[in-house]
Amino acid sequence: MRQFIRNAFFVQFAFIVAYTCDTEHGEQGAIPKNVFMVFEYMEFDLTGILDTPELRFTHEHIKSWSHQLLGGIHYMHKNKVIHRDLKASNLLINKKGELKIADWGLARSWNSDMKRLTNRVITLWYRPPELLLGCLEYTPKIDMWSAGCIIAEMFRRSGLFKADTEPLLLDLIFRTCGHPTEEDWPAISETCKLWKKFKPADDKPRFPNRLEAALTSNLPNPQWMTQSAIQLISKLLTMNPDKRWSSEEALLADYFFEKPTLKKASELSMNFSVHSVHEWECRRKKTRMCSPQ
Repeated sequence: MRQFIRNAFFVQFAFIVAYTCDTEHGEQGAIPKNVFMVFEYMEFDLTGILDTPELRFTHEHIKSWSHQLLGGIHYMHKNKVIHRDLKASNLLINKKGELKIADWGLARSWNSDMKRLTNRVITLWYRPPELLLGCLEYTPKIDMWSAGCIIAEMFRRSGLFKADTEPLLLDLIFRTCGHPTEEDWPAISETCKLWKKFKPADDKPRFPNRLEAALTSNLPNPQWMTQSAIQLISKLLTMNPDKRWSSEEALLADYFFEKPTLKKASELSMNFSVHSVHEWECRRKKTRMCSPQ
């Protein structure tokens, strides 16, 4: 059994492995026929919560879960691990208000000497521009872009960058965050092999940064999106990964020091009208609603 456990203020990671008693005998002696991984039951995932309108959470939930997420990422990056698939459905939440990062199938250890990592990682809506532009020498900052998308999604109860293909997603990111420039992102031409393909021609207009407008429109509770919250998300959704906030910088954001007061998981009210819901249940419900009767 291996555990990564933070204190109650941060995210916890816990893995429990159980082996069956069924064995078969080979040259090396008894070998388990089946191996089962047993995890604690988590009543919710974040996608399930966001996609269930009758489940009403508060600004305090958003702030606590954002801080727990960033705390977990900080612990992960400090231990030289990148997740590479952070998204709302991979964040599990229990009745104690604790948020835990799941699905480590694409995670790997990382160091600054690594070259030519695959860029076919991270679910599309949460994929950063450097991966979309073909960068193979990326850093843990790819997880920080995903975190920015997730935090924005909690405020919106909907994804910020919803696109079905990589070109459409890049176009949406450019329209929202503005076209990058070599002045602001000097390494883009060298590290992103597809930049020449998507770089606007000199005689074509460049999109300006409209991220703040996107973050403050179509919100169910616009008063929650304070200037400090906008700053946090904007710093995480910075196009140039070298200028994008790290987890350590994000944890010190003004947003976490303004009202409402940041609460520990144990201080959150989890008396929701829905006792348990996950992404797959929401997807199945939508499929049934769309199916002909």
